[in-house]
Amino acid sequence: MISPRFQTTAPIQFAGAAVEDVSVTEKRSAFERLVDVADGYADLHQWTPLSEIPGVQNARRFFRAIGVDPTKRRPSSEALLNRALKRKELYSVNTLVDVGNWCSLEFLLPTCAYDADKIAGRITVRLGREGESYAALNHREMDVAGRLVLADETGPFGSPMTDSLRTATSVQTTQAVVGIWAPQDYDRQQVQRQLEIYVQRVIDFCGGQRFSEFILSA
Repeated sequence: MISPRFQTTAPIQFAGAAVEDVSVTEKRSAFERLVDVADGYADLHQWTPLSEIPGVQNARRFFRAIGVDPTKRRPSSEALLNRALKRKELYSVNTLVDVGNWCSLEFLLPTCAYDADKIAGRITVRLGREGESYAALNHREMDVAGRLVLADETGPFGSPMTDSLRTATSVQTTQAVVGIWAPQDYDRQQVQRQLEIYVQRVIDFCGGQRFSEFILSA
């Protein structure tokens, strides 16, 4: 996890970090910050077309870069924004996931969080191979052949679309890997700043300490 590999030519970036000794709970403190950001978007952009909201096109460019039509499948950040603008209910999972959703909505980029103890060996960003799949968080089997994935020695465990149950976080999580997906032309210094904010929020709401950080790109 200290030195992940990037084995794809897709024009994207993946910024990630490992955080040790976290204490994940079901407290709603980070979720309340997520709701505050959602309310702010609704107040400011309730009548603005989604595509014209500053930042939305970044995640759309990222999806196009990985071969996914964002008009047919919304990036997770845009899905959160869409709910916020319609003032639909958001959901709390745990402090670690809530921090990730808060950051995703604020940055308008897809984020991810994994239980590092459930990751087997080195992380690789690559395309899924023929026959590879995993049980996703929606409890459906996700075929990842030809799709961008995060994989370990066991196989794929995550993607910008949806992550696996195998590496999902819970209140038992004590070591975490978090990340942000972005298109390659997204300002590298900006994604670095956003990663630092993400990690600091994890520490603020889950405790722990920063172990390592990285930014990968083609």
